[in-house]
Amino acid sequence: MKRFLWKGALLLLLMFYGILALNGQCLPDQDILNKIVDIQTNTSDSYAQKIGHLKELQHEFIKCHPLKNGVYAQIVHRIGDIYNKAGDLERAIIYTKEAVKVNMGKGGDPSSLTNNYFNLGIFYKKLHFLKESHHYFGRCIESGRNYPDKHFIVFMAYEQTAYSFFQTGDYEKSIEQADEGLFFAAERKDRMAMAPLLAQKAQSEVEMGMFADAEVCVRKAISLLEGKEASPEHLATSYSVYADLLQKSGKIADALSFYHQSLELNKSQENWEQCSRDLLEIGRVYLHRLNQKKKAVYYYNEGLKMAQKVGDSYQIAGLYSNIGVVYWKNNDFHQALKCYQKALNVLPLNFSDTAINSNLTKDMLKLVANDYFVSTILANKGAALLGLYRKEKNRKTLMMALKTYEIADQAVDIMRWKQDGEQSKLIWRKKTKEMYEEAIEVCYLLQNIEKAYYFFEKSRAVLLNDKLCALFAENYLAEKDRNVERQLRVKTYTLSTKLLSMNKNDALYKQVLDKWQHSQDKWESFIRGLEEQYPTYYQYKYDNSVYPYPSVKNKLREQKQSLIAYFTGDSVQYALLLSPEKQKLLKIPYQAYGKDVKSLLNLCSNKSLLNQYYGSYEKVAFRLYQQLIAPLKVPEGRVIVSLDDQFIPFDALLSDSSDKSSFLAKKYIFSYVHSMRVMMKKINIQTVDEHHFLGIAPSAYNQNFNLAALPGADQSLKNIVLYFKSAKLIINRAATRAGFLNHLSRYEIVQIYAHAAADSSRKDPVLYMADSTVSLSDIQKMSFPHTSLLVLSACNTGVGYHAEGEGVFSLARAFMTAGVPSTLTNLWQVDNKTTYQLTERFYKYLQEGIPKDVALNRAKLDFLLENDQLYQLPYFWAATIVLGNTDGIENSSNCWYLSLGIALILFAGLTLLDLFLIKKTALIAVK
Repeated sequence: MKRFLWKGALLLLLMFYGILALNGQCLPDQDILNKIVDIQTNTSDSYAQKIGHLKELQHEFIKCHPLKNGVYAQIVHRIGDIYNKAGDLERAIIYTKEAVKVNMGKGGDPSSLTNNYFNLGIFYKKLHFLKESHHYFGRCIESGRNYPDKHFIVFMAYEQTAYSFFQTGDYEKSIEQADEGLFFAAERKDRMAMAPLLAQKAQSEVEMGMFADAEVCVRKAISLLEGKEASPEHLATSYSVYADLLQKSGKIADALSFYHQSLELNKSQENWEQCSRDLLEIGRVYLHRLNQKKKAVYYYNEGLKMAQKVGDSYQIAGLYSNIGVVYWKNNDFHQALKCYQKALNVLPLNFSDTAINSNLTKDMLKLVANDYFVSTILANKGAALLGLYRKEKNRKTLMMALKTYEIADQAVDIMRWKQDGEQSKLIWRKKTKEMYEEAIEVCYLLQNIEKAYYFFEKSRAVLLNDKLCALFAENYLAEKDRNVERQLRVKTYTLSTKLLSMNKNDALYKQVLDKWQHSQDKWESFIRGLEEQYPTYYQYKYDNSVYPYPSVKNKLREQKQSLIAYFTGDSVQYALLLSPEKQKLLKIPYQAYGKDVKSLLNLCSNKSLLNQYYGSYEKVAFRLYQQLIAPLKVPEGRVIVSLDDQFIPFDALLSDSSDKSSFLAKKYIFSYVHSMRVMMKKINIQTVDEHHFLGIAPSAYNQNFNLAALPGADQSLKNIVLYFKSAKLIINRAATRAGFLNHLSRYEIVQIYAHAAADSSRKDPVLYMADSTVSLSDIQKMSFPHTSLLVLSACNTGVGYHAEGEGVFSLARAFMTAGVPSTLTNLWQVDNKTTYQLTERFYKYLQEGIPKDVALNRAKLDFLLENDQLYQLPYFWAATIVLGNTDGIENSSNCWYLSLGIALILFAGLTLLDLFLIKKTALIAVK
């Protein structure tokens, strides 16, 4: 009965709406669609007016239709599109997602989902949410494949995704996406769709140095586009890509010819924005390839005229910055600085101060839309001030340079907060390290030790966290909080865009400014809250702090340790020494540093090679000592080493060229850190009485791995557990991947005997368990609330994929960034017998309560004393290093049992002695 009444009510409702339509109060669907087109194409209306008209249409539709359908979805999709054009991405996303919801339901238009998804991909890309952007472009492709009239959007989605990966430096992914799009275009026999994808593929191949492959692709793209039906815009882009290829191949005249062809084509289309970019590239060729500075300035100025036609303030700023580079190269630093200041002044930030000592404020930096441009301009300004100091020797200029690098560093921090980690790859590797090197040079010239320490640490924080935040940060954040974070970022971005489009004298400016500041404060407050709730996520994505210089000095004094930090440039090294007695900052020219490091590691990691070429080892080990230690006059004792490049075994360096046994291990006790921030962070290990020690040893492996067994590993673990109150061993075939991952994070101390693969050819190092592998990415998804020490007695656990700007990307680092404060790890493949001997001796000393670095050093010295001449080779004993916190381990050893046993024996002995004496005394009395 109820169902009948409901159906009847719906029928009456539909009849009512039908009567309204007959009375002319409701528009037919086609008329609504026509109205949408009229509103969209009306050039006299503002965005606000268009949105108002579309919302009226939306309300009319709701009044006349009980159910939302594809026509309604078209209305809200268009509202979202215009909000995007007006810079309000928050509302653009809300309305477009409503269109998706309608089109996915009954009465919706499934084919229009292709358009909805494409727009969402664009919106999220603008907001720097690349994961979401790629997701929606993927949905667009998946949806649009089913509708031939939507294939052109599918090809655009492929092109956008490929270009997005290109922009972030992930060239392989870019090529992969382009190839998928090309395959689909070939299936559909759509030759015109292939051209832009071929050009994008060529662009990525050029960056990878695959010039021959790139030439095949781009020439094919040009041949497809030079027909009558082709898009002039795509043809101009292909000419430009070909020009890039030619100039990087050294064919400068041909490159200029194709840049000019691109320019003329863009001019014919009145595409002034692209004209400006073409002129910028032509100017760069004249400057960097032909050293014709006047011509470079001429083309940059022509580019300025084009950029000013369209009012592209960031392009104008970029061109002023490039003109500044010309003057900088000409040693005309005053003119260069004027250009850089103009570049900052033209940004839409209401910053009009032309004085060279004036810089953007932190609030202005937060409003910046193109962070990369601004950080580059500030870095260029710093370099010009540094050049001016060298020319005029005015210390005030050097102080201005320091202030400029500090604000440039803040710009980098803000950029990291705004963007996904994926976007950092190119920026960090190509530009940021250079900026920090110049900042450290300024500190060296000023002999400002404290600021030098700051920039050493900031370079570590940025460069070492590069890839981590992109791949793993989000694994630590609940979906609910991830959505809140996303909404706050979108809100802040939208208000900043609106604020930048307004004049300061606008009546509403103050109101919008207050809203933006409130939103910014709310976002920053939320992020600060993440540090406590999600510490690993916060560390990966947002933590840009530097552990305070005074606190580091106090810690070093308390622990009687020294810190040596190194920053390696192209031809010089900066070395910073902090010790209780002294502080020192040196600049050491060293052309062959990289070659010597490689030579040392190659020799030390190969027993036969080291034995055969021991003389070569002696020379390079002494040379590195002279380079890294001797100039600093490092006090003997405990030393923390912070390297920004490949780790090397300082123990194995030689202090005396005439004494082959003058290993530094006999004078110094070394430990290593990626940064002091990581080492000094508060350790809050939640110990569990029954979970002190976990030993893992898969002594036999899956036959598909083709790995040798590790005989003796299980017995070594049995020797080690004698030092602990409670222990669990997972050995032999029980040491599976699942067993490893299930137990790993529960224990205070974890000892692993296993094979590993972590050489330079492997981007994701792995540990081998009995049945399967555990990768770096598996580890970084975990947290370790109970683990204070992890000992990786495995092959190559301390080395890994190394790329400029990333530092050592290793399994040891994976455990460290996942929350393990201290790791013992190996820098090369190690001998089984040696490993067991060193590891067991390390635990013997560790249970005495001494620091980890001291325990390892004593174990090594014992090894050298107790073994014959062959085992003096550093191959056997120098591979193992302490990474991270070096404090001793408390309340984990079995020594209290031993102490109690000794105490009981002593007590029993004394009692018997007392009784004996009492009896003896009594007998004497009787006599």
